[in-house]
Amino acid sequence: MLSKRKSMMRMQNAGLIFMAAFLIVVIFIADLNIDNNIAVACLYIVVILYSWLLPGKYASVYTAAICTLLIFLAVIHNKEMEANSNDLSNLNMIVSLVVIWTSVTLVFIAKSSFSSLEGTNEELSKSSDLLLEKVIKLDIQQEELSTQKTQLENLNADLVIKNQQLERFTSIASHDLQEPLRTIGNMTQLIDKKYYSNFDEQGKKILDYVTKATGRMTTLVKGLLEFSRIGNKREVEKIDCQELVRIIVMDFDATLKAVNGTIKFNDLPHINGNSIELRMLFQNLISNGLKFRKPNISPVIEISSRISSTHVEFCVTDNGIGIDEANYDKIFFIYQRLHPLEEYEGSGLGLAYCRKIVELHGGKIWIDSKIEKGSSFYFTLRKEI
Repeated sequence: MLSKRKSMMRMQNAGLIFMAAFLIVVIFIADLNIDNNIAVACLYIVVILYSWLLPGKYASVYTAAICTLLIFLAVIHNKEMEANSNDLSNLNMIVSLVVIWTSVTLVFIAKSSFSSLEGTNEELSKSSDLLLEKVIKLDIQQEELSTQKTQLENLNADLVIKNQQLERFTSIASHDLQEPLRTIGNMTQLIDKKYYSNFDEQGKKILDYVTKATGRMTTLVKGLLEFSRIGNKREVEKIDCQELVRIIVMDFDATLKAVNGTIKFNDLPHINGNSIELRMLFQNLISNGLKFRKPNISPVIEISSRISSTHVEFCVTDNGIGIDEANYDKIFFIYQRLHPLEEYEGSGLGLAYCRKIVELHGGKIWIDSKIEKGSSFYFTLRKEI
């Protein structure tokens, strides 16, 4: 198909060149046999204009050169310049040459401009093709995004349903577990009052063990119930974090005096959030800083903040015992304890509370800590939720 098209182009170009040659020959013969007073040579302008159709950028220049040569040949053949050197007709050659080269200049400029325009059109065509390809790709990506969005919406809907079911299950399980635990607790208290003195040492240890285990189980169930309730029936309001922390520090006054502790904070910003949840967040982090202190060293806790375009980043730093880097991720899950219960009291839910509260406020929480050097808890909260 391509070779056939090339053959047709060659035939077309050969026909155009033949036509140009024919016109040149006709004009040249006329120039030889007709009086130059009518400036027959000016008819070469027809050939020059016709050369627009000839292939090649310089076709007009080559045609003009041939026409010029033919004019000189006609003048020499007629010997008119010598016979009529003072006649105005002797200027015909000059007029003809001026007309021819003026025409070829105009044709050459026009053809060059047309070639440039064709190049521009070709580039635009290529750009258009590329743009079309990109548009097609964007359409495909848009369809994929639309499909993914639909899938994500379905997954979110399923997740909402499953979270609701999980919250109901947690709430029901916690309530159902509390009743038998309350019964066991009451029975152990009754046994302790009536029969404790009748027990031998082993019996007393067993009763104490059951009483303590029941108390720990009750604490764990209550903690699980509180964890499931975080995020339910939330009211968002403008919170003055400086005032919120000041009140929390006042609540820790007795503990701070007992351990000679210090809490430093200044210029904490206002944010939108749930006051109860944010109080629990700061309270847990401050409590951890006071709890996990180094022996014989007064705990110092410093709270600072940094504001970005969309979030506020807080940092709660202490000079406590620190946390091994291997345990960074573990500490934010429920019931993940790094120390024995006998050494440090607690339910193991405090940092899990913090993580859930921070995520509900559109942020994230992380830690930077070194053993025996202290810990820095960082968390971000969205300005607007």
